[in-house]
Amino acid sequence: MSDETTQKRKRQPRLNENQRHMIEYLWNIEKMTQADIARRLGYTPSSILRELHRGNTLDFSHLDRRTLLNMDIHARIKYSAQRGQYLALKKRSKMGTGSRLTPELKEIIETWVNVEHWTPEQIAGNVQDVDVSASVIRLWARKGLIDIRTHKYHRQNGTPKERAVAQTRRAKDREIARLREQLKNDGELVRHSIFDRSQVVESRKQFGHWEIDLVLPAKMNNQRYQDTTAIMTFTECKTRFTALVLVRSKKSSDMVDAFKLFYERYGKAVRTITADNGSEFISWDFLEYVQKELKIKLYYATPSSPQQRGSNENRNRKLRDWYPKGTSFKDVKQRQLDEVASKMNAMPLRQALDGKRPMVVFEQEYKA
Repeated sequence: MSDETTQKRKRQPRLNENQRHMIEYLWNIEKMTQADIARRLGYTPSSILRELHRGNTLDFSHLDRRTLLNMDIHARIKYSAQRGQYLALKKRSKMGTGSRLTPELKEIIETWVNVEHWTPEQIAGNVQDVDVSASVIRLWARKGLIDIRTHKYHRQNGTPKERAVAQTRRAKDREIARLREQLKNDGELVRHSIFDRSQVVESRKQFGHWEIDLVLPAKMNNQRYQDTTAIMTFTECKTRFTALVLVRSKKSSDMVDAFKLFYERYGKAVRTITADNGSEFISWDFLEYVQKELKIKLYYATPSSPQQRGSNENRNRKLRDWYPKGTSFKDVKQRQLDEVASKMNAMPLRQALDGKRPMVVFEQEYKA
């Protein structure tokens, strides 16, 4: 076997936190391929791909495999260095605590340590029935998986090396706890199901609960969209008041910008948002802006269930009176959408509002 082949098969060092932040920048911002990132950092493409999947913040469990594979890979994976670092540390902290510790092995180790006063090194090197290393025995002891009496190993404070290892382990545990807390964010970045909504939202009797969707442009013969511009629609459930915002693309940054415009206009009238389960609404950036920054709870409807957002779907159909299916939105201006929204809100709704106009009912609720 050649030296070159041996070199290739050498174990690669683990990715560190700085490298993960570099991957986040190169993948999310620069849109580099996994192969290019691998060459830049000196890793194999498969290692980078595993890391991208580990730190992916997008959830496409509702899509079938064929649909998923037809998506651009950068649309499928939004990498978070923070998430990747947290999961890597968490995985490492569990190493050595698996099924190898059987009840029989536990009893053997405890007997040799507590009765015979052997050290883990002596046990690992000389006891035939123990097929784990001394470091694994110490790890089990630290985690309380084996019962060690007070005067363990005849070295109460351990060697300098053991103390250094213990200090590193404690620092790692603190880092894991810190990252866990950041990712948890008191529930701010949790994707809430539509079934978690309270009854008051379902009843449409309380003002301030909105349903949102994205109306997409026409498709060409190859089933690609003619342009990236879309219309984000917002419907207040009690009053059926509708707001329309132009979106330049389905990129998370453009989605956030569109929501910002809506919030600048109607933020004081927003309690909750219920969105479609499309990839454009479940991005990490969109979720973070709505739930963490604005403190608005965001609920997601079940995939392929437009009836769960009935108010919004109804207004979307009305919007098609001005923009029929097959229309391109690339030349549409925001002021034009404002005019269309005003006309929609000026129409009396006989069944939903007893003949009242959404704009009138909305104004009354807003001032109440």
